[in-house]
Amino acid sequence: MTFLEKLIRPGLIAMILLSLYFSWSIWASSSNKETVGQNETKIATTIKERSSQEAFLPIRLVRMNETGMTLTASESLISSVQKLISESDISSVSMVVNGNQEEFEQYYTERSGFELMYEGRLLLSEYLAIYGINVDTGNIPVEQAYFNRIQVDYTEKKILFFDFANKNVYQAAISIDRGAVEALFDKDGLIYFEVAERSELADKSYYMIKDLKLKKYSYILASQPTTLYRNAFFNDTDDIQMNEDSGDISYTKGAEKLSLNERLGTIHFVGSTKNESENQNVFADSFSYVKKLGTNIGNLRYFDYSDGMVNYSTFVEGFPVFSESNKGQVKVAVTEQESGASKIAIDTSVDTIQVPIPSEEEVTLMDSTDLLATLTASGADVNEIKSIIIGYTWQRIEETKQIVDLTPEWYIYYCDQWYPERELLESLANWEVQ
Repeated sequence: MTFLEKLIRPGLIAMILLSLYFSWSIWASSSNKETVGQNETKIATTIKERSSQEAFLPIRLVRMNETGMTLTASESLISSVQKLISESDISSVSMVVNGNQEEFEQYYTERSGFELMYEGRLLLSEYLAIYGINVDTGNIPVEQAYFNRIQVDYTEKKILFFDFANKNVYQAAISIDRGAVEALFDKDGLIYFEVAERSELADKSYYMIKDLKLKKYSYILASQPTTLYRNAFFNDTDDIQMNEDSGDISYTKGAEKLSLNERLGTIHFVGSTKNESENQNVFADSFSYVKKLGTNIGNLRYFDYSDGMVNYSTFVEGFPVFSESNKGQVKVAVTEQESGASKIAIDTSVDTIQVPIPSEEEVTLMDSTDLLATLTASGADVNEIKSIIIGYTWQRIEETKQIVDLTPEWYIYYCDQWYPERELLESLANWEVQ
């Protein structure tokens, strides 16, 4: 870190704290709690809703050619490539593999083209609807057709959707401009990591074959008003009852209730799903709430899905943010009921990251082979490792509560739970003792 950078960071922090003090002084002169009732004068606020195309963008891209494979998490590149797919001519989609492991592996192979990756499964019908791809799905049971990877093959001119959980493959012919795609890949400023495909882990993981350096980030922390979540989550914001007798704040209307834990800054909401379209599914249902939070809580994108729970995470430089108390995250659980409507439960936090603070500090992460070797040497069961990704860990700075450090780490999905590398190694050591 240079001498100038050492001066800039304390100066920015001082300015932030001064700004917060003046903001507090202004708000302290008036009530910081609100009452919602029939006679309340409503303040009109404009929230720019986040689009589904941004929120459900694939999170990684693998480029395949004769020289090898490289991976990037560049959101701008992935968005541009997805746009080219959406604009291409695509034939009707058909199922070419149905639950056959051997046939699935024959289809899932290195190709001359590229691969787009999701961490969690996504409904094929929802993907097609989000990106406006109007194709015939024939006899495919679209309500059960999931996938988590897409491959585009230049040579065979095909697009394939892979469902690793059920070993299904869906395929269509595609007419895509290869030159336009390759021109996007070759743009200056893109960061690629050399990778190799390995089958030791579930879902044919890609291994980083070299140690990699990633920047640390610091962000100014902001706490969003509870009304942002109230207005986004309630079906109707008229005549909502507010209660703050317990020290925490809660809003209720009928079967809907939103609660704020002021000490942790956590939000919990329960209610029934909004019926906004004919084709309802867990992704559309959950996003109908998330989109109304807009861009106020950062670059929020779909991360993963399991057992009716859709997890949205803040992304920084293409990598998901992991935190305690759901900071920078929104978790939406959808439970079907006999009445036809679905029960919804949302957990999130009022704490969000806003403005980045310049820093040149970097963290070096070991390559994937060394990581896996370290884990297995510590007693990890390879069969329980379902995914390994890079994520940013949310770390609050003790000296000033208004700054958050984001540190890159390896994250491992082990025994149905995400662990940072250091924490999993500690847990493995404790489990060995027990």
